[in-house]
Amino acid sequence: MVGSGGGCGYALPMGASLPLRCASGLFLVLATAGCGGAGPTKPISVDEFIAKIDQLNGRTVVVTGYLGECEALSCMLYRTKAESDEVDRAMAKMRAAVDNGATNVSGFPVPDHPAVSIGPAAQSSFFGWAAYFHSHGYVVITGKASNQCRSKNSLCFDRMGDLKPVSINGASAPS
Repeated sequence: MVGSGGGCGYALPMGASLPLRCASGLFLVLATAGCGGAGPTKPISVDEFIAKIDQLNGRTVVVTGYLGECEALSCMLYRTKAESDEVDRAMAKMRAAVDNGATNVSGFPVPDHPAVSIGPAAQSSFFGWAAYFHSHGYVVITGKASNQCRSKNSLCFDRMGDLKPVSINGASAPS
């Protein structure tokens, strides 16, 4: 006999406990999250996203690029691994200088490669966890575009983001 699932939105045998039913539902959600289907749009490049940020503002988009380290206050999507690595090396030199007592690192050169700032995801999202496993690789990120930090009148800090992520999947390196 099959029951209603007790509010978890699927059917399991009547004798199954509520925690088992909900855990099974969570497993199904996680198992199918990366399966895709008809996405909102065809993936666009980092360059195309930046060039069209005003037209994309507020829309759900799919952007592809290279994700380096995705940390609490910095998560950037670059065009290539080489550009991400170059920025990472420059930042490592600055961190080392600060660790050695430097109080002014403004003279350190940091490459100005085009990049999309990935903002924080919704609290109920597994994006941060998934981004950890996809860091240092090519990815496709679906999210809502925002031109807020690209405005001449704004300056954003603390991972405000050009893209508020919804999902992330691995991708092939561009050919």
